[in-house]
Amino acid sequence: MDNKSYIVAVDVGSSEVVVAVGSPNEGGVLEILTVVSEPTDGVSAGLVDNSKSVGQALRRARERAEQEARIAITDAYVGISGKFVRCARYTDHVFVEDVENCISQRDVNALMERMRNVKAADGEVIMDLFPLSYKGDAGTEMRNPVGCYSKQLSSTYNFILCEHMAKDRLRRVFLDAGIKIRGMFANAAVMADSVVSTDDKEEGVAVVDIGGGVTDVAVYYGGALRYIASIPIGGSAVNADIRAYGIPEKQVEKLKKRYGTAVADLTPDDIIQVRNSSRSLKSILRLNLAAVIEARMTDIAEYVWNEIRDAGFGKKLSAGIVLTGGGAGLKNIDELFRRVTGQEVRVACAEMGVATESLEKVSSPASTVAVSLLLRGAQTGACPVGVLHVEQPRAIEEQPKAAEEPATVNDRYGTAATREAAKGPAVADAPKPKPERAEESEPSKPSNSDDFEDEADDDIATGSGWFSNIFGKVREAFDDAFKKPDDDGDGEW
Repeated sequence: MDNKSYIVAVDVGSSEVVVAVGSPNEGGVLEILTVVSEPTDGVSAGLVDNSKSVGQALRRARERAEQEARIAITDAYVGISGKFVRCARYTDHVFVEDVENCISQRDVNALMERMRNVKAADGEVIMDLFPLSYKGDAGTEMRNPVGCYSKQLSSTYNFILCEHMAKDRLRRVFLDAGIKIRGMFANAAVMADSVVSTDDKEEGVAVVDIGGGVTDVAVYYGGALRYIASIPIGGSAVNADIRAYGIPEKQVEKLKKRYGTAVADLTPDDIIQVRNSSRSLKSILRLNLAAVIEARMTDIAEYVWNEIRDAGFGKKLSAGIVLTGGGAGLKNIDELFRRVTGQEVRVACAEMGVATESLEKVSSPASTVAVSLLLRGAQTGACPVGVLHVEQPRAIEEQPKAAEEPATVNDRYGTAATREAAKGPAVADAPKPKPERAEESEPSKPSNSDDFEDEADDDIATGSGWFSNIFGKVREAFDDAFKKPDDDGDGEW
């Protein structure tokens, strides 16, 4: 075992479980060793609905991460997200001890201790708390109160709260998987760490993580996290809209990523062909597919902007809006948010605090939360890890010869019914697997003739059902995009 220190982070999302492993280098930045993900359908809008399904995905992701990082994972930092996570403010004060009314660090610590004694509402637990501002007798805001003169010191603290039930369900998953949770953080409270700078947080910036079932919003101003919100709608709602009109489930995500765009008037008017379960082809106008996607993504952008404005920061985002998460990979998503909000918008991947040689491993916006959890974990403390034991292959001379051991040959070929045929040639002469279909190695076809049949299986989560009242809003766009077949029964679309 080397002398490296390791940080392990796990992001349990609504469509996949992401496990990331990093190691701080001598320069203080994080070297990313691996980021792996496994699909899951046991989470709805951030809430664990099926602990067994999520646990299986977690174990698969852990095994892959262990093989790639060459460590045995026993502890991890964990993120949680959903409508059950919120923030609340609380203001309190202490009287300054010094007779000359000079505020000391002891007064600041005393105020912090009072805040730590604040009780959460029934059914909730405090995940984190931090000061937003300090004020003295005159009511003037102080960034660093130590050394200032005042008879009393007051402060407003931001509390990050989470419902007990949601947190306990997530804990159960990790308990069953044999992983100790070293720290649990709200995704919205940490996701900005890897995508925005300190200057951005000072000037005012909103970070929006578009996940599968949840869209998280975090607003920074004056260097502090001022507001968080979790909107229970995400990319899986777009998938459900497309799938509702007969597109095979395993094709939806691939279709959206390859040809989808969030702005219809920036989309070419060509035709896409998709093979359905009955092996017939459907022809879809790419422009109409974009209209379906734009309608749902506009809803998400409007919800995000309403949250920001209602929190009082609509005119305080000098650094604009930063989009990240898997849904931010959609083409022209920044232009859509720009039109809805009127703000400067950019799409970002994890880069702050990450070693240059590791940037390629985290070049997808979908890995932002996992990397941010690694950075927050690095501030807290390294994770203990074990040595990964890998069974070494036997020496060549110790391995039985195929011609002398029919059992070995029989195992290679299958059942006892093929034993006689298997005895003839040596194992080295066994027939090789048939090559993959020729068309799989050919260059991609033009967009107007693509056939999605038998491509990689994408585990597509269904829509969470939230905000169903807005479904009618996009019905007209759907009907135009996916017209019913002709009545003559010829199967053409």
